[in-house]
Amino acid sequence: MTYAGFLLIFLVVPILLLAALLRRKFQRRHGIACVLVCTLAFVYTTPWDNHAARIGLWSFDPVFAPRSHFLGYLPWEEYAFYGLQSILICLLTVWLSKNARLSGGDDL
Repeated sequence: MTYAGFLLIFLVVPILLLAALLRRKFQRRHGIACVLVCTLAFVYTTPWDNHAARIGLWSFDPVFAPRSHFLGYLPWEEYAFYGLQSILICLLTVWLSKNARLSGGDDL
């Protein structure tokens, strides 16, 4: 399986399902928080991951992440992973907070 295929199955599909479930409950403040989380993920992770790949802490198999996909020392899929993972966590947090509120828990 390619890196892009992994992202599609394990991040994009769940994001789409959660987005459909939350389409009426997702508020502007949730979107702003999600943008902040995504920004922090990129700012924090990009330099570290590029440095780690540059010095050989890890590498990417060209079969799964072809060299033509690279931006710096990382394939574009790695950058997509930061954003998609952040979006998934934000949506899960909203969904779980809405369900907790229905069962008597505190609202986030």
